[in-house]
Amino acid sequence: MTSGRNPSINRRPIYILPKNFADYLCPQQNYYLFLDIDGTLADFTLNPKDSVIPTSTLTLLQKIQSHGVKLAVVTGRSLAEARQMLSPLTLPIAATHGLEIAFDDISDHNETHAVSVDIMELAVIRKSIIQSCIPFDDFTVEDKPYSVALHFRKNPVLADAAYTIMVETLKTYANWTLKSGKYVWEVVPKGVDKGSAILTLLKRMQSSNSIFPIFIGDDITDEAGFVAVQGENQIIASQPQPLKGMGIKVGSEATHANYYVCNTHEVTILLNSFLGFCQEHSMLAKETVRQVI
Repeated sequence: MTSGRNPSINRRPIYILPKNFADYLCPQQNYYLFLDIDGTLADFTLNPKDSVIPTSTLTLLQKIQSHGVKLAVVTGRSLAEARQMLSPLTLPIAATHGLEIAFDDISDHNETHAVSVDIMELAVIRKSIIQSCIPFDDFTVEDKPYSVALHFRKNPVLADAAYTIMVETLKTYANWTLKSGKYVWEVVPKGVDKGSAILTLLKRMQSSNSIFPIFIGDDITDEAGFVAVQGENQIIASQPQPLKGMGIKVGSEATHANYYVCNTHEVTILLNSFLGFCQEHSMLAKETVRQVI
């Protein structure tokens, strides 16, 4: 579990051949595409700061967006980091696992926090974690505005030591919890998850009742997002029926997602297939308009 795998999940997803993703889509649906960053749009790296989203992928997303598809990013990254990685693309972002939510521009009034954050308490927690890591060379403490993450991806053998440090640190802080990810433990305020973040974004983004949300992610923190888009235990206020979308896991491990692809390269192929579907749908729509005129 400390490497980001949850043994309590035993569902085996169905493999999607990425180049045939368009076969799963229907022109009558309005698609809303939600994407994780690390391990989904960007390759996993030993140092989180070394991760980048390829320019070709950003261009691909921009083309999909130009066809009227609603896109959003749902990530454990801070809002500032996510914006930097996505630049020059502008789209809604749920950052820090949904704690920081920004919609479609960079103005302060366009941002919201899912729960309140005790910054003073977080500073004490952060200091304690840093001090506890002094005896170890291969830990990386990632300092975010509203959370703190302890990475052990440089040396996975330190998984138990990392977990112990974080659990001991939080013993006296009831308003905080731990999130497990790929070779990382992160302290976040209670009440924050990617599923709730996606539902919050949908309330703001949706323009019709015929919606089909798709969420692509790779990590244990993405599981709540898969549950949300697939309509499992979640209903948004403006929807008379539960959502029935598609969760796609990057990786073949057991997951709540109904489908999977193997790696970030296959995510790119899948997105290209999605773009092809959008382009064909746009051409058919234009042809229909010409015939009516």
